[in-house]
Amino acid sequence: MEEKRLLLSDPQQMQSEIHALQQEVEHFRVLAKEFQAQKQEMADLKQRFEVLESSSKKSGSMYTRWGKHSCPKLNGTELVYDGIAGGSYYADNGNGANTLCLPHDPELLPDHFPLASNPLTSNGFGHIYGGEYEFSLRNVVVEDDVPCSVCHVKMATSSMMIPAKRSCPTGWTKQYSGLLTANYYKYSKLEYLCVDEDPDSVERSRQNENGRLFYPVKTVCGSLPCPPYKNSTMVSCVVCTM
Repeated sequence: MEEKRLLLSDPQQMQSEIHALQQEVEHFRVLAKEFQAQKQEMADLKQRFEVLESSSKKSGSMYTRWGKHSCPKLNGTELVYDGIAGGSYYADNGNGANTLCLPHDPELLPDHFPLASNPLTSNGFGHIYGGEYEFSLRNVVVEDDVPCSVCHVKMATSSMMIPAKRSCPTGWTKQYSGLLTANYYKYSKLEYLCVDEDPDSVERSRQNENGRLFYPVKTVCGSLPCPPYKNSTMVSCVVCTM
């Protein structure tokens, strides 16, 4: 094999070799700059992703799923906590009007909490009770206690319950559908809530202790137009997010 030797006595050859080396060095410098730029771009993208991921955890939409221990198995929906439905006694005129999802692990106020009731009333407190089904459906029967779950939808900004529907409008995601409930019409007013159509119950709870009662809701024609509604039929409901 013919060997090429660098002739130190040939200035032009030396200059050519030096120029070639300089070009290679410059080429590597350019590659190094491009690599650093790409590395910085990747770091920026990672930082933006972490910010978006953190923001998604802080934002989103919340709703309560009544009658279930868990949240729907949908992408972006996660359980915050599950608990027991609680609210006002069905016949009381006072207490709170809304229904609460009470956690299974309450944190009690300390014994020395500086609280005194109103001396002008004999018992200056409101009351909160657990909730009971007043209907039987699939796995639950009358007197079973009502569970609940608080759900967070990361990829949503709004949630709503639509009465008399089982599907969601275009662009909205169905979280669950069910049965519209309220208090018995002769008792005190309570809010309308959507109980899941495949409800669960709280274990060892089948006792008639009343409390916040869940009755199915039926239509009454008159000011409610029939059709499209039908008299004395139970009302559906759906919870949607977007």
